[in-house]
Amino acid sequence: MSETIDHISVRIDNILLDLPSSPYKPSIFRVSDDLRCVNEKFYEPKLLAVGPFHHSKKHLQKMEQHKFRYLKLLLKRRNESSVDKYVMAIRSFEEKARRCYAESIELSPDDFVQMLLLDGCFIIELIRKYRFDELRERDDTIFQYDQILGQLRHDLMLVENQVPFFVLDQLFSMTRTGNPDDQILHLIQIFIDAISPWPDEASKNTGRVSMKNIDHLLGLVYRIWCSSSAKMTASRPVKSEKEKMLAINSTTELQEAGIKFLKYTESNFLDIKFTKGVMKIPGFDVSDATESILRNLIAYEQFFIDNHPKYVTDYAFFLHCLINSSKDVEILRRRGIVTNLLGDDEMVYRMFNRLGRNILMSSDFCYDDVFNKVNGHCCHLRNRWMANLRHYYFSSPWAYISFFAALMLLLFTLIQTVFSVLSYTKS
Repeated sequence: MSETIDHISVRIDNILLDLPSSPYKPSIFRVSDDLRCVNEKFYEPKLLAVGPFHHSKKHLQKMEQHKFRYLKLLLKRRNESSVDKYVMAIRSFEEKARRCYAESIELSPDDFVQMLLLDGCFIIELIRKYRFDELRERDDTIFQYDQILGQLRHDLMLVENQVPFFVLDQLFSMTRTGNPDDQILHLIQIFIDAISPWPDEASKNTGRVSMKNIDHLLGLVYRIWCSSSAKMTASRPVKSEKEKMLAINSTTELQEAGIKFLKYTESNFLDIKFTKGVMKIPGFDVSDATESILRNLIAYEQFFIDNHPKYVTDYAFFLHCLINSSKDVEILRRRGIVTNLLGDDEMVYRMFNRLGRNILMSSDFCYDDVFNKVNGHCCHLRNRWMANLRHYYFSSPWAYISFFAALMLLLFTLIQTVFSVLSYTKS
């Protein structure tokens, strides 16, 4: 008598057979709903689809022809008539590349390999043409309009719009020119300098960047900007939950408590210091691209393991605490810390207000020591008294005028009284 197997059992058995014996560690994810719900446009490509997540969207299909054009020009420059060797190289990476994505990719092997080849060649040719203008075609619309180039930069910095970096590295190595400056790290640094919120940060850190185990283009940019920040958390003692401080007052309130703000020019952009009542903050630019860049770097950090520092997330939360109104932005701008390229301080405040929502900081917050020192300063009795005095009695220029007027009146009254007493005594 044969035993009947339930169809649910067959289905589950087939699923279990397809699962790998050990879990994969994908590096390219969809943005979580908690982050996406604030504003979806910061995670969506405008012109260029890279990788499979946005590959089939209709409004991105125009750039597909440009990818073929760049590939044709690459072959022509190298006096090659076929893409066969590039296809074979990418085909050998197919399974490894599929495992880099956090969800199943519904593309056939041929379509997947073609996508990786076109996307990879387009990216490396774009950054080459940006650096070496002699490689550009005269009628290349990408370099004729700054708006198109800016939108492409935006799209290449999206966490969902990536291909594995080993694909880019392989294609770059196979298509190197004879120019000694044709180095992938060097070209990427030049390409992203124009959108970096931190002036000259990329050029300072490039020499210290390791090229091992890079996830994708955004991951390399993250490493360029954050590589010098490891020393911030390397030697700090681990604190208990009771010792951690996860809030400080706004810039205006801290200024009322006697804290001064200075632009810090001697360290990397994440290194914020507080000593002897002075908070030193490296300068940063706020432009139209800033929020999108920070949001995608934060989204990238959300998939780090718990003990990995989330430098950009903690940095964004720090500024979220400091900037609680347009007046806070004005104070930081006047100190040279914020360069407002948006024109309106209210817009900068709104941006940092949004950035602080639905984010998960590091389990060992990078600025915990700064928060503790600042709060210790504000809790000091003298500083609290001075803060209350400034807040309630010197909160505007008219308050100062009224105070000095009252002081002068009191002084004149005192002088008059003294003269009256002296006159009475003499008589």
